[in-house]
Amino acid sequence: MFTLETARLLLRDLILKDAVPMHALRSDPVMTRYCAYIASDTLEEAKTWVRDTMVHNAMRPRLSYNLAIVSKEDGQVMGWIGIGQADDPTLGELSFGYALRSAYWGRGYMTEALTALLTFAYEELGAKSVQGECDAQNPASGRVMAKAGLRFVERRPEDDGRESDYYAATAEAWKTWHSTSRGEDAAV
Repeated sequence: MFTLETARLLLRDLILKDAVPMHALRSDPVMTRYCAYIASDTLEEAKTWVRDTMVHNAMRPRLSYNLAIVSKEDGQVMGWIGIGQADDPTLGELSFGYALRSAYWGRGYMTEALTALLTFAYEELGAKSVQGECDAQNPASGRVMAKAGLRFVERRPEDDGRESDYYAATAEAWKTWHSTSRGEDAAV
């Protein structure tokens, strides 16, 4: 099983028993108002999603990493973070997404998880560039990406009438940023 560790978190491959906390995440209206793409109404939909991520995680060569965000303190599954091939390679070779149960917002967990994932992407996968996006109405998610070393690139309209803010960094820019600010935002 693939894992990454931070001071407070374990990021690990999703497993079928994660369907229950993933259903709690995916059916939380506070969280899904900005991440409608991950919303689901039933536990069965969450199980299907977890099974699908497990299939992608098992592919060789591995093209994506879909990980549960787990608290080291109490073992609770707090959310999901994933990275894989970008749909729009003009913004980044790899793209990521994440979602955190709203009960855990505002404690720096997502910045910590994203920083670990970006470190893995740049240092282990050899990514040349990575990008992520968030709903333009969700500035907190934009701050997470900025604190993890990504920079705002542009705002784009979406097919559903919303707008998305795109953040990205080349490996060189991220490594320079990371080496000069290492640790400052780890628990923000």
